[in-house]
Amino acid sequence: MVKIFRVHGDNIIECERIVDYLFAGIDVIVISREFVSLSCICVNVVFGFNSVEHRWKIEMFPGFNKANRRRWKGDIFDSLRDNGGFLDETPDALVTQINNDKETILFAVEFCSALQAGNQAWQRSGRAYSVGRSGCPYIYIVDFVKYELDSTTRERKALRFPNAAVPYSFISFSKYTANFVVQSYVRAEEFQPSYDSKLANFDESIFAEKDLAEYMLLKMLNMNTSEIEMRILDKNSKMVEWLSTGNNKKRSFDNNDWKSIYETKATSITHSLDENRFKFSKSIAAKSITGKNREFTELVKLNSVGYASVDLPFGLIPADKRQDFAIGLSKLYPVDDELFKKIAKPESTLVICMVKGFKPRGDDNRPDRGILPLIAMLSSENTEVVTFIYGPIIKSNYKLLVESPTELARRNGFWRVFMSLSDYFVVDAPLLDKSKNSLEQIEQVIDNQETKKSYIAQKPQGDFSREPISTTSNSYHEDDVDTVIHAIFKHIIDKGCFEGMCNPPGGDWSGLSVILNNTEYRWLSLPRVSPDCKRPDHLIELFDVQNKPILLVVESKDRKQDLESDIGLQLKGYLDFLFSFRA
Repeated sequence: MVKIFRVHGDNIIECERIVDYLFAGIDVIVISREFVSLSCICVNVVFGFNSVEHRWKIEMFPGFNKANRRRWKGDIFDSLRDNGGFLDETPDALVTQINNDKETILFAVEFCSALQAGNQAWQRSGRAYSVGRSGCPYIYIVDFVKYELDSTTRERKALRFPNAAVPYSFISFSKYTANFVVQSYVRAEEFQPSYDSKLANFDESIFAEKDLAEYMLLKMLNMNTSEIEMRILDKNSKMVEWLSTGNNKKRSFDNNDWKSIYETKATSITHSLDENRFKFSKSIAAKSITGKNREFTELVKLNSVGYASVDLPFGLIPADKRQDFAIGLSKLYPVDDELFKKIAKPESTLVICMVKGFKPRGDDNRPDRGILPLIAMLSSENTEVVTFIYGPIIKSNYKLLVESPTELARRNGFWRVFMSLSDYFVVDAPLLDKSKNSLEQIEQVIDNQETKKSYIAQKPQGDFSREPISTTSNSYHEDDVDTVIHAIFKHIIDKGCFEGMCNPPGGDWSGLSVILNNTEYRWLSLPRVSPDCKRPDHLIELFDVQNKPILLVVESKDRKQDLESDIGLQLKGYLDFLFSFRA
């Protein structure tokens, strides 16, 4: 009997990455590909596993219903939302199975080829939190390791790593949800221990390519995955220990701290309170300081305990310090008696999170989207949180925040993160009013507990089955153009060409390759922009046409009117710019 599976991905490349992981763990006997519609490629595979022959059909659905498009008849994410995944965050891929006229989600996958450092390390935590709390298994696959490149010379700078609290938050979240949510590390192209002494002692057994293949296969075979889940989580823990080895204990948890938390019933909060080795003190750039930002920072520092690391934008107010904190807060901002009592109650630890939130024009400061989900994963979504916002807020959004918070959360996914995971707001920020040239400063403390409760009250229903989505899309977009181009040069033409780059919508521009004299030359961490140039969507190298290879550079669009008149020169200029950097 043929089993039918589906991969719903951000784009065709991420759909095929799932298939590549699977094929790495099975004994393929026969494989073929076909288009089941103008939008979907299907992989038919016969393979052996445990001395049993299996026949699978894997259909790939590139391009989710995003940016208000209704690309597909039905929304695969409805199952996650109905099970409590309330944030406006979606993973890179969902693997489903068709059975008895139902399509059931099996697990979700996120790919990260970006530099995992600073606030970028938690930018996608909202996806892990939202999918994970629904009860759907979630794997965050990280390419390790990445270098930051000099913008002018494109030479490697020093290695940068994430704060160990970020990968540990996945372990913590798995513990208290009893769901498999994990960061899993795979070997990146830049991983060269011989090149960088910082990697000399890295334990390469942490890499989990084979484990991922095994997990996906067992999950799709409906077999027990508990053993492989624990193995991957243990590797996640080893990475936490490696990242924190040698840390200054006066500034951050070290490997012994994280190991103790992992192996005992302690939590990151109780361990922080017991150790009490450093204070929380958020640094705000001088150009961003307005209102009473500085005074609030000093108040927090006076009453706080550092949480995991001084480099994180959140800390703890111990239960016995909450009243002192509330008194100081009421001296800075208007706080009514009822709100004062709530903040001052000495019943539990209070988390203080300080975020800019918004850029100078009021646009979302995207990495801040993940900080509250990180706190919820590291501690618990039931932990009380005060969110201090000091970045400029658009007047219309502020009006909704005060008068109709649920409507603001419905309209704006960024605000939804704040409002679903914050108990209180301290807003000390400029108010952007497009009708006026001057800026008004908002200084207000807001009780958001009821709004938060309405979100976290949503619990998993345990049903990820829906009517199968049709393989025929409602309309065609750039995703389809890229899928066809990719299929032609990757799978249909099997000789005489080489796909050096495929960058569909949502791609990661992680690398571009050309072959010269049977040697592959590859440029990594591609710049998004360069002077008067545009990064290609596809690069195809054609052989045996002339006496030297021909590079076919492609810009894909779904509408002719969207194509720039001089796009060819821009694409060629990008390659000239990139090829000028060659070791």
